[in-house]
Amino acid sequence: MPQLTTFAGTRRTRDPLDTLERITRRLGDYGITRLADVTGLDVIGIPVVMSVRPLATTLSVSQGKGATLTHARVSAAMEAVELWHAEHAVPKAEREGIGAAELDLPYAVTDLEQVEGSLLTDRTRLDWITAEILTGGETLVPRESVHLGMTGTAWRGHHLSSSSNGLASGNTVAEATVHALYEQIERDCTAALALRPVGDRTIVDPDSVSDPQCADLIGRIRSAGGWLEITDASLERWRPVKCFTCHLWMPDMGTMFGGAGAHMSPEIALSRAVTEAAQSRLTFIAGTRDDLDPRVYQGEMVRAPSADPRMTPWSEAAAASDSPADTDGEEMDRLVELITTATGTAPMRVDLTPPDAAEDFAVVKTVSPGLAFLSRHELPRPE
Repeated sequence: MPQLTTFAGTRRTRDPLDTLERITRRLGDYGITRLADVTGLDVIGIPVVMSVRPLATTLSVSQGKGATLTHARVSAAMEAVELWHAEHAVPKAEREGIGAAELDLPYAVTDLEQVEGSLLTDRTRLDWITAEILTGGETLVPRESVHLGMTGTAWRGHHLSSSSNGLASGNTVAEATVHALYEQIERDCTAALALRPVGDRTIVDPDSVSDPQCADLIGRIRSAGGWLEITDASLERWRPVKCFTCHLWMPDMGTMFGGAGAHMSPEIALSRAVTEAAQSRLTFIAGTRDDLDPRVYQGEMVRAPSADPRMTPWSEAAAASDSPADTDGEEMDRLVELITTATGTAPMRVDLTPPDAAEDFAVVKTVSPGLAFLSRHELPRPE
């Protein structure tokens, strides 16, 4: 199995420069017309890149972020590539118009992500495709849980959430699966955080962060006049995976921006949260996303938040970390075991990688019944 190497804010089986070279020559295959560096539209300086797909049936603009511009370019390109595959590479239904009660499934269909107001039952007629059970074997999953895009021709009611949660790419199938499962764990943590009372949040002191790369990201925000709040959103059932959220405020905006990250390395989890918060702010500034609500530009200016006096030092927040896996397969197996133990159901995977691209990258969609997910991945900050 390929060995994992630590780069700035991530662990990968291939140098990001190599990944960027491989994917750049394929951009046209997936309708990507350009990668645009938009970092300079903001004063913070954390790299953010925009990827444009004019003929997308979901979002025509995707964003990528990272500790370096190369990381941000790879992130933006692969975000768009993932969406293309969810739109165009999902297999056709193998079984059509069948309720889950008629199938021998190892999970309850009602444990899958659903839209608000869903009336889903095990008798609801759905279309099904094959998925790999990550502890062994195969089963069926609703095609609606994997496919994205506004191109449907049949109507049976909208019950399941057609989201990008669990849609991920990587240099290998195992690496892509790792990032898909981390994303689903992250969103399970942030959904639980939204329900916690204000006094039950664990706020991490930004000044105590000792990791040089994370400290540099925090320093860029502080130097630009920004305020940020880091919250430990980790859940005991996901130990040793750490999850952090970051809320970012600047005096020139009328809103607050959030980001989140999860990883067995607390430094990588925090780096993802901080860079995602900066990316969210630049997305707002650029104004190019299809799903931005215009009302966010009309809100009243948010005053500088009050600092929480009860801060936890970084050394304490990062203490539950585990030794990093040596290979992508080993890390995937750890996450599969965690999710299976926590939910009682093994996660499943649909491999969307085209055969002619398998040497360069992989795209997968994981389905993990029993994990929570906030619509649109909102990160509310209780006052």
